[in-house]
Amino acid sequence: MSKVEDTPARPSRPAAERVRDAARELFYRQGIHATGVEEVCRAANATKMSLYRAFPSKDALVEAILRESCSVDEECLGGALDPSLPPRDRPMAYITAAAERLRIPGFRGCPLGLAVVEFPDPEHPVRQVADAQKQAMRDKLRQLCRDAGAAEPEQLGDALQLAIEGAFALAPSLGNDAAARSLEHTAAALLRAGLPPEG
Repeated sequence: MSKVEDTPARPSRPAAERVRDAARELFYRQGIHATGVEEVCRAANATKMSLYRAFPSKDALVEAILRESCSVDEECLGGALDPSLPPRDRPMAYITAAAERLRIPGFRGCPLGLAVVEFPDPEHPVRQVADAQKQAMRDKLRQLCRDAGAAEPEQLGDALQLAIEGAFALAPSLGNDAAARSLEHTAAALLRAGLPPEG
């Protein structure tokens, strides 16, 4: 009778990674204030000690998740800055990328926008992370409109950001695909009006 050799168990993911992933999902689905660290630890199969070893506080955990969300946004929307894309087409490329986010199953709003609602104090570190990214988005849209030749790039960029934020906020009530289509149509109309004629 041959002896079956024991195979070593695969090492589990680090506790900090499990905590971050569990918290990201729970905070997004339920809300940050509605989710306690005990629930996060249960979902992550981690102890409170391991959570606080990686993140000094719940707020620090929220900040880490939002900063990660910012980097994901940069990746998703970076196609609008592709040098091979004509400058005139870049604002709409940004809108198209935002609309595709709306169509992701389970999308219920921008994580940064949801955090702004939960942290009304503009001096709170979590709020500052969210506000800084929203300002960066505003600056990027204005620059895209400037490069595209808009006569009033600041106004056009702000209008596009309002369209994006409105679609993100209304997705749960309108339906994600309807909100995405509305965003695309609204942005196309704004760009037709705000950019000089082609040719």
